[in-house]
Amino acid sequence: MTEAVAGWRRRWYVGGAVLAVVVLGTASAAAFRPWLSPWWPGRHEAATLPAVCPRLAGLPEGGTPVRLTGPGDVEGTDCSWGSASAVEAQYSLYRRAGNTSGTGEAEHEAASRVTRFHGPVAGYTLGADTPVSGLGDEARISAHGSLVILVARKSNVVLVVNRTSPLHEGTEQAEAAVTGYARTLLGLVELS
Repeated sequence: MTEAVAGWRRRWYVGGAVLAVVVLGTASAAAFRPWLSPWWPGRHEAATLPAVCPRLAGLPEGGTPVRLTGPGDVEGTDCSWGSASAVEAQYSLYRRAGNTSGTGEAEHEAASRVTRFHGPVAGYTLGADTPVSGLGDEARISAHGSLVILVARKSNVVLVVNRTSPLHEGTEQAEAAVTGYARTLLGLVELS
C-alpha cells in the first residue's frame, strides 16, 4: 500500500504543479494583456511614421517633416505645403498605453476630434463631423468657411489634414482635394 500511496501523492503533486502553472499563466496573461501589443500575431499596427512629406497634386514640394513627441507613447510628424501653410498635415502614431492598444488609443483620439461647442466664452473647437467612406479605417471631414478639416485613422495612426481654400473654390471641390491628399498621405503609412 505504501507504494500505491506514494504513486498517488506523486500524481497529486504533478497535477498540483500543472494546475499552478496554468493558473499563474492565465493570471499573467490577464495582467499583461499581450494581445494588445503590436508584436501579437494578427495585430497590424504602424511602427514608424513616413520619413518624407510627399508631393501632393497642385502643391509645391512638401520638404522635410517636423518630428514631434506628445504625452505618453505618442509620436507625431507635421508637414505643410504652400504659402502661409495652405495645407497642413499632422500624423500621430499611438503605441500601447497600459491596458489599451495603440489602435485603441488612436480610435479614442480620432473620435475626440469633432466640432464641439464649449460655451459662449470659449466658442467652438473645430473638428470633422461628416463620415468619409473608403478612407483608412475611419474618416470624417468638415468645412468651416474656407477651412476644411479631415480626420482619418489607419490602425494606430491618426492623420489630420487642414486646408485653407481659395475664395473662388466651392466646398465640394475643396473637400475632394483634401480627401485626395489624405489618400496619398495614408498610403505612406506602412502596417507591420
